[in-house]
Amino acid sequence: MSSALASPASLFATVALAHALAVMSPGPDLAVITRQTLAHGRRAGLLTALGIASGITFHVAYGMFGLAFAIERYPALLQLLQLVGAALLLWIGWGAIRARPLADPASAAMADSQRAAGGDFTIGLATNLLNVKAMLFFVALCSAVITGATSTALKLALSAWMIVATGLWFSFVAWTLGHPAVRRRLLGVAHWIDRVMGVLLIALALAMLAALLQR
Repeated sequence: MSSALASPASLFATVALAHALAVMSPGPDLAVITRQTLAHGRRAGLLTALGIASGITFHVAYGMFGLAFAIERYPALLQLLQLVGAALLLWIGWGAIRARPLADPASAAMADSQRAAGGDFTIGLATNLLNVKAMLFFVALCSAVITGATSTALKLALSAWMIVATGLWFSFVAWTLGHPAVRRRLLGVAHWIDRVMGVLLIALALAMLAALLQR
């Protein structure tokens, strides 16, 4: 059934399901949330999740309301964003690989309390804004199901849903991994998990660069 003929309810359900599958799939956002939460605690993870959800606002805006034409008209823009995004992932990944064991839970709590909130939010925001996977997903999804016949009210409802759902999902991940009992059990091996996340982030960055060089 084409989007022009779909009822608002079925269109909403289609977009919501596609978004849920995409947001829960492994990628830079999930890797960064895991890394931030295990390395710096629940508060850092939640602030990173808020940054990611804020980044989704921009993706939804150009996907829903026709700003994606800039990417189609200026292919170099997408390549530039991919390059900057890869550099960001390399930087975060390199920092994660160099993670060191924490001496004890008390020192971890002290370090967490001294962290600036803005840094965690900015990492989440930048990671999502420069996540080419998210960018292409929203362009493809909105191009496939959103038409001129789609009402502004439905577009706004879908936009709000995807922003809130993204924030809730990554907040759930951060809240779960950052639970004191869970994190305390993982604290002894947190630096190894951190390093694995670093390798994953660097691998994602190298894959982005490889795809860029093949064009």
